[in-house]
Amino acid sequence: MTILAKDNKHRQGLTGPKRPRRRGPISTAGTSFLVATMALLGSVGTAKAATARASTNKSSVYPAGTVAELFPDNTTPRWMTEDAPDFKAWMHKLDPHAKVIIDVADESASTQLTQAQAALTEGAKVLVVIAVDSVAAAKIVTDAQADHVPVIAYTREIYNAPVKYMTGDNPYEIGMTLGNWIIAHTKTGDRIAVIAGSPTDSFAHLEYSGYMKVLGPIFKSGARKEVGPVWTPEWDTSAAHSEMAAFLTETHNNIQAVLASNDSTAEGAIAALQSVGLAGKIPVTGIDATLASDQLILKGLQSMSVYRPINEEAHLTAELVVDLFKHQAPPKGFFNGSVNNKYGPHGVSRIIPLAGVPETVITAANMGQLVKDHVYTKAQLCKGIPSTVAFCK
Repeated sequence: MTILAKDNKHRQGLTGPKRPRRRGPISTAGTSFLVATMALLGSVGTAKAATARASTNKSSVYPAGTVAELFPDNTTPRWMTEDAPDFKAWMHKLDPHAKVIIDVADESASTQLTQAQAALTEGAKVLVVIAVDSVAAAKIVTDAQADHVPVIAYTREIYNAPVKYMTGDNPYEIGMTLGNWIIAHTKTGDRIAVIAGSPTDSFAHLEYSGYMKVLGPIFKSGARKEVGPVWTPEWDTSAAHSEMAAFLTETHNNIQAVLASNDSTAEGAIAALQSVGLAGKIPVTGIDATLASDQLILKGLQSMSVYRPINEEAHLTAELVVDLFKHQAPPKGFFNGSVNNKYGPHGVSRIIPLAGVPETVITAANMGQLVKDHVYTKAQLCKGIPSTVAFCK
């Protein structure tokens, strides 16, 4: 993926929660890469074809002004607790008559395709897709295009397909943030366990490319020693637990830091560290700033998490959906970057406008930022946390 930067401007005149100020243009660092495990991309199959559907309209007939948001799984905590409700709330604020369909594919690419086709049959005018499989999801885009329905790729790229827009964040930049943080919190000779994300997720590969841009030369020089990496199907916590346990056995517990690719993998790694008495003694990264991981940070078991304002991601996406309903272009300055979603030697180069949000490293010292941004209340964050913890006093 190639990320191109543009000047960053704010869209004005909207009512509702105030947007956090964006930090600036998205990084222009090159992100061209080929990861061998990307060869695993393809149909995930139908073995787990369980589907969860929730809709703001109980009727089976959806009039014009319907949008379907297609989620990949229930294992990533943020999807159903933050992204889905935030998106629905913004849609209803910006277009009170809009109908919102929420589907969850249970990590099956074929199920997600079926859900997209059903949404098109039901009259959806826009699809917002968080792809189970970034290659296989191209079929969703081409089917939607045949019905003159635009697709917004949300947080994850969809490769080799005429996606209309992309919203979310910059996984390459997030990866670089993780890499730089872990270097700053380790010393020469330390062993760093690398627990990467799901092998079928474009976000995971771009994030990996980002932190290896930083860590690769350090590992090569011997200034730090790499343990792994290992990829974690579906970002699954129990899988990460097993992966971390295997690392500890392999190294006789000689690990000084864990680069965990998100909060769910961090939780699994921390559970394994607890079993050998290392939890809280070595740094562990994460991303998403989930409530569970925020509490682990307050307990001193997780070191940091990369926070992105999910409400802002949902806001940007809802604005684009309403513009598409109205057949109008977003205002000048709405997008602050772009991506080239070409993948593989036979892929087609397409430049997709990107509306991205910044990231912030959350630690125990600045946990109040999440309260300020109305992500969680202090009571939620401090539930079960000893009152001796500074933030919870």
